[in-house]
Amino acid sequence: MSCEVKSLSDRQAFWKTLFEEKKLAYQLASLATKHEDHGVTYDDMTQYGQIHVKVESGSALGDNFQSDTFIVTVRVMQRDSGEKTLSTFIKVLPLDSLLRESVCKYHVHQREINMYQDFFILLREMHRDKPIPLDVPDLYYSHIEDIIAGETDGSGTCTLLENLKAEGYLMADKVEGADLRHCHMALTSLAHYHALTLSAVRKWKDPATGKLSQVPSCAKFLVEEKTMFDSDIVPIISGFSVSIVDFLREIKRNDLVEWITLFTSRMSEVILVDTLESSGPLGCILHGDYWINNMLFKYVEGKSKPVSLKMVDFQTSRIGHPLSDVLYFLYTSTLPDLRDKHMLVLLGYYFKKLTTDLLPLGIALDDYTWQNFLEDYKKRSLMWMFMGVMNVYITQNKEVVSKSKPAEKVAEAGVMGESGMNQVEESIKNMMSSHKLSDNSVLSDRILRLIDEVKTLNDS
Repeated sequence: MSCEVKSLSDRQAFWKTLFEEKKLAYQLASLATKHEDHGVTYDDMTQYGQIHVKVESGSALGDNFQSDTFIVTVRVMQRDSGEKTLSTFIKVLPLDSLLRESVCKYHVHQREINMYQDFFILLREMHRDKPIPLDVPDLYYSHIEDIIAGETDGSGTCTLLENLKAEGYLMADKVEGADLRHCHMALTSLAHYHALTLSAVRKWKDPATGKLSQVPSCAKFLVEEKTMFDSDIVPIISGFSVSIVDFLREIKRNDLVEWITLFTSRMSEVILVDTLESSGPLGCILHGDYWINNMLFKYVEGKSKPVSLKMVDFQTSRIGHPLSDVLYFLYTSTLPDLRDKHMLVLLGYYFKKLTTDLLPLGIALDDYTWQNFLEDYKKRSLMWMFMGVMNVYITQNKEVVSKSKPAEKVAEAGVMGESGMNQVEESIKNMMSSHKLSDNSVLSDRILRLIDEVKTLNDS
């Protein structure tokens, strides 16, 4: 008798069986290239019948850096119930050696698996009777393979998620940016997420000390394990600021050169703004990488009207202030003209959504006003300006994107260079020094206007 594959638990059992019996994680890259037209067929998984597997790349150059991605589509052919098609979106360690070293250093795949496997389940259990959605895809299967020199290289590490594209979700255009409708949808889902995680963080706090002393074991990774934002980000942004200064000198904006230079000697003060203490009453668990490529939209009326959203990629989730996600989204995923006209309106829209979502959770922000929110917006704008410029440089500088091709070799253990930086930091620094900040007028305008915008805000 064949196994039915209908419910979420059925799908989870199916993908677990397929990946563990066929060691499929190790074969994804090969199947996506050598067998991309025809796929492979398995006849020996008798509980499911005959299975035909096809693998294709899951993203384009410039869309992902901490993972290589694939879409696996399976036709399950059963005598008694006919044919059924299943699909999943898969994340594996990047083949590029330095990228793999970076993601392994901070356990970003393990972190994301913990988010799906433990933290999201915890959030739903904590708030099961509350009408606030958590807009994330389903997890089907995950596996972590430790890297052991001479034995394993981590190629078995994988995360299998609901294939949102098969459910009608699409990625928006990162170059065109989000319009108002997309912004409203993105900020609504983000407010839901922040409200749920803010409620959790408050429950974990000791009321006497304010310390997070009551974190359940399944969520301790969010408190105890570091992300790149805890250390490497400061030397990376410090090095990157040189490229920004060179760009501004080239276009003869000496006023901005002088302004940016003010921060080079105190970059850690500018960048390390997300702590439990500095986040005050809005301390929550951030998405951590909330930009237009890490959300998918479902539409009616073509691609003009989004009606739902799923957020993805929780590899740098951490404690912080909600504005870190909000500003990173707005600075990376909207065009300057939209922010010129609607920035304060969008911030107000988000703040209203957040405060509304918090009320059924028993949280009233009586001690935190809209004016406090605007003050935090100004204080945090510098960090997210630097991060926003780096994002559009890496994803929209055509020369940089065209060279984002996987290396043929996986990572060896990281070593320190003469500068004291590890290989990853040195590689990023070298990449930034070998390419101009912008290679096209559209990108130049986008970068310049963001810097002008944040300077004007901080001068006010």
